[in-house]
Amino acid sequence: MTTTAHSSLAPTHKARGLAGLAAYTDMLTNFVRKDIRVRYQGAALGFLWSLINPAVMIGLYIFVFSDVFRSNLPHYPLYLMAGLLHWNLFSQITAQSCDTLLANAGLVKKIYFPRLLVPISSVLFNVVLWLLAILLLFALYPFLGGQAHLILLAYPLALLLFLAFTFGVTLILSVLNVLFRDLKHLVDVALLFLFWVTPIVYQFHRIPPHLREWFALSPLVEYTLVFRGIIYSGRLPSLHIMGAALLWTAASLGVGLWVFHRHADNLVERL
Repeated sequence: MTTTAHSSLAPTHKARGLAGLAAYTDMLTNFVRKDIRVRYQGAALGFLWSLINPAVMIGLYIFVFSDVFRSNLPHYPLYLMAGLLHWNLFSQITAQSCDTLLANAGLVKKIYFPRLLVPISSVLFNVVLWLLAILLLFALYPFLGGQAHLILLAYPLALLLFLAFTFGVTLILSVLNVLFRDLKHLVDVALLFLFWVTPIVYQFHRIPPHLREWFALSPLVEYTLVFRGIIYSGRLPSLHIMGAALLWTAASLGVGLWVFHRHADNLVERL
C-alpha cells in the first residue's frame, strides 16, 4: 500500500518548482473557492461576513482608542490599524498553516499535483478574506487622519514582500506539524508572544534601549515599521529596516521551499 501511494505521488520534475505551477491555475482557483464555500456554507450573509467582521473590528478600535483610552499620538486609530491589520493577516495564515497538509490529506493521498498548491491556496484564501479589511481601511483613510501621498504607491511592493515571508513560514510549519503534532499548540503560544514583542499597540522607541535589540529579533518588527511608515507616517523605511525585511523574506522563502520540497512528498504515510 505504501508503494502504491508513493508511485501515484511521484513528482514530475517539471511541476516541482514555483515556475511549474502556471499549468495548475484552475486547480488553485478551485481550492480557494472551495475553502470560501466551506467557510460560509449555510451562512445567510455568506461572503459579506468577510466585510462585516473587519468593519466591526475597525469600528470598535476607533471607538475605544478615540473615546475611552485616548492616546497622545495623533491619529492613533490609524497608527494602530496600520500594524494590527497586517498582524492579523500573518497570525491567521500562520495559525492555519499547521493544518494545511493534514486538512487536505485525503486529496494528497489520492492524486498527484504540485504539493505547493496546498499551502499557496491556504495563503490566498486568507488574503482574499483579508483584502476587504485593508480596502475598508483605505476607504476610511482620510477620516482617520491619513493623507494621500506618493509613498503609498510603495505599499503593494511591501505587501508582496510580507506575503512572501509569510508563505515561507507556512511551508515550514505545514511540513513540521505533520512530523510533530504538538507544533500547532506551540505556534499558538508563539503568536501570543510575538504580538506583544511587536510594536503594534505601542511605539518602538518606547521600548527600553537595553531591550530593543532583543525585540528587533522578531521579523514582525521590521514589517510593522515598514507598513506603519508607508501608511501612517508617509515615508519610506530606512535602508536598515528595508534591508532587514528583505533578508527575512529571502531566508523564510528559501528555507521554506527547501524544507517543503525535501519532505512533503515523503509525509504521505504520516498524514
